Amino acid sequence: MESTELKIITDKKDEPTLEQAQKFVGGYVEGIEFPTGDYLIINEEGKLQDLPLNEKATKLWRETFTKEKYAFGFDDFIVGNALLIKADARNSW
Repeated sequence: MESTELKIITDKKDEPTLEQAQKFVGGYVEGIEFPTGDYLIINEEGKLQDLPLNEKATKLWRETFTKEKYAFGFDDFIVGNALLIKADARNSW
């Protein structure tokens, strides 16, 4: 099985440019803002490209978007490389 990476950005100086984010996830980016203000960047077409499951990012997703708090999406999963930009490290693009 191919390995995937969840890269966590904790410092504003390390926030990637759009081009760097696209290169890391391997294509067009999709961003999801978490209730905490953290921002997850994934490959927009990752599922269509049949990218491998990202276990760490999926675990984070399911811990955040629980069945008790959300009507849908709680059982979703993340594929391919993902970037998590912590709320304190976010600049605006």
